[in-house]
Amino acid sequence: MKRLLLSLALFLSLASAQGAIGMRFGYGESLGLTFGAGVENRLRQNLSGRLLAELSPAAPGVVLEANLLFKPDLGQYEPTLAGTLPYLGGGLSGLLGPTPTLGVGFILGLEGVLDPYTGLFAEGTYVYGFAQFPKVWRLALGVNFR
Repeated sequence: MKRLLLSLALFLSLASAQGAIGMRFGYGESLGLTFGAGVENRLRQNLSGRLLAELSPAAPGVVLEANLLFKPDLGQYEPTLAGTLPYLGGGLSGLLGPTPTLGVGFILGLEGVLDPYTGLFAEGTYVYGFAQFPKVWRLALGVNFR
């Protein structure tokens, strides 16, 4: 019971601290089609932290990631590009499935802000597995709600 209360408190504190909730669909090298959700929090002006989980019903498998992203708004440099957010970064990634891996993930993506509360994104991730774990890639399309 204590573990349940602790995990519920952790989840509620994470949900209240988030800056955006992301819903995503993707394709992974060893997982096939995936769908999932993540929370993203703006840490500094051009720096964001993100936690996400994706499920793959076909494999079956799960993707878990914790990332740090450099995500500047190009509108601060050129006003006509306001709402265009290219990003790159990385962090720890784990894929649990037919060919499990754990390693460092490298991310490259682009988000376009439609209005102050909604943004569409496309991204690619490459996971460089530790030791004997395989190296895999994933692509994702999704939407962020602020």
